[in-house]
Amino acid sequence: MLKMYKKLLKTIAAFTLVLFYSCATTGSGTGLSLQEAINQTADKIAEELPPGSRVAILSFETSGNNLSDYIIEELIGALYDRKIEVADRQNLEHVYNELKFQMSGDVSDESAVSIGKFLGARLVITGQLRDLGSSYRLMTNAVHVETAMRASVPRFDVRKNAETRRMMAALDGQPPERARRASAAGQSAGAYLDRGLLFASRGDYEMAIAEFSEAIELDPNFAAAYFNRGFYYWLMGKNHDLAIEDLTRSLRLDPDNADAYNIRAASYNAKHDHVRAINDYTRAIQLNPNFDWAYYGRGNAYVDSNNLELGLADYNLAIQLFPDFGAAYAGRGGIYARMNDYKLAIEDYTRSIQLMPEWEWAWLFRADSYQEIEEYDLAIADYTQVMRDDPNISEAAYIGRAWAYAGKKDNARATADFEAALRLYPDSEWVKGAVVDAREMGLVK
Repeated sequence: MLKMYKKLLKTIAAFTLVLFYSCATTGSGTGLSLQEAINQTADKIAEELPPGSRVAILSFETSGNNLSDYIIEELIGALYDRKIEVADRQNLEHVYNELKFQMSGDVSDESAVSIGKFLGARLVITGQLRDLGSSYRLMTNAVHVETAMRASVPRFDVRKNAETRRMMAALDGQPPERARRASAAGQSAGAYLDRGLLFASRGDYEMAIAEFSEAIELDPNFAAAYFNRGFYYWLMGKNHDLAIEDLTRSLRLDPDNADAYNIRAASYNAKHDHVRAINDYTRAIQLNPNFDWAYYGRGNAYVDSNNLELGLADYNLAIQLFPDFGAAYAGRGGIYARMNDYKLAIEDYTRSIQLMPEWEWAWLFRADSYQEIEEYDLAIADYTQVMRDDPNISEAAYIGRAWAYAGKKDNARATADFEAALRLYPDSEWVKGAVVDAREMGLVK
C-alpha cells in the first residue's frame, strides 16, 4: 500500500511539473484556439439562417489589417462549408460610395440594413478581436436585414498562447492565405449580383445590368437584383420608366427599403412627376428619418414644382443632418437666388464649391449671382473656371461671360464670346436667342 501511495505521489508530481512547464512556455491555456472560435462563430451564424442564405461581412477590427483579413477569409470559408453564401467583399467600397457611407469598422445597425439590401444579404456581420490581457475575445455582431434586429451570436475567448502569437506574428507583413470558396456559388443569383456590382464599380453599367438580369433569371424573387438594376437604369439616365418598373418590383418584395423609394422618387422627378416623387421621398423619410439624401431629393422636387418654402425647409434639414452636404448648399443657394437674395446665394454656392470643387454647376450659378449684383470681375473669373474645366456646360459660361463683359462696357470681349458661343453651339436655340439680343444692342453684327 505504501509503495502504491508513493507511486501515486510521483505520478501527481510529474503531471504537475508538465502542467507548470506547459503554462510557463505557452501562456494562458484558457479558451479556444482562434480557428475553433471562428468555426463556432460560423456555426452560430448558420443556425440563424436556412441553408443557401446569403450574408455580408463588412469588417473585423483587430490589431492589424492582415489579421483582420485572415479572420474574415477563414469565416467566409467556414460559412461556405455550412452552405451559407457570402457577398463578394471587393464590392464593399463601391456600395459604400453609392450609399454615401464612410468606410469604417463602426457601422450602425441602420447602415448595415441599407448595405445588406444593396448586396442582397439576409444577415450583415461585423466583428472584433480584442486583447483582454490574459486572453483574446472574438466578438461578432450580426443584424437581420429584413427585421433590423440583432442576431444572437455569442462571444468566444481565444487562448493567448505561443501558438496564437506565432500565427499573428506570421501574418504581420504578409497577405493571408485566401479561404476556400464553394464552387457552386459561381452560378448562384448572388454571384451574378456580385459580378454586376463589380462591373458597376468599373463604370460599365451596361454589363452590370446584364449581370443583374441573369440574377433575376435565376431568382425572380431576388429584391436586391431588381433594386440594383433599377438603380443603374436611373444612374445612366437613359430609361427612367425601366428604373421605376424595377424599383417597384423590388419594393413589392421588400416594402421597407428606404433606398429603393429614394431612387424611384428621383426617377419620377426626372420625368417631372413631382407628386409621385414627393410621395416616395416622404415614404423614404418615414422609414429612415435621418435620410439626408431623401430630404435633399424632396427639396429638389418641391423646388421643381415651385414650392420654394418647403424646398428650403428640406434643404435646411439635409444640411442639419449632414453639415458637409455640398449639393444641398447649392440647392439652397438656388432658392435664395430665386428670392433675389444673391448675397445668401453666393454664400451657399461658395460653401458648395469648397465641399465639391469639381462640380462646375456651382461655379456657374455663383457667377450668375455675382453678375446680378454687378460684381462682373468675380463673375468673369467663375465663368472662365467653368469653361476651362467642363466643356459640357461651357455654352452657358460663354453667354454669361459675354454679358458680364458687356456689363463692364468691354464690348470687344463681349462680342468675341457671343461669336464663339454661336460658332461652338450653332444648333442651340438659347445661344441664338442671346445673340439676337446682343445684335439689338450692337454687340454682334
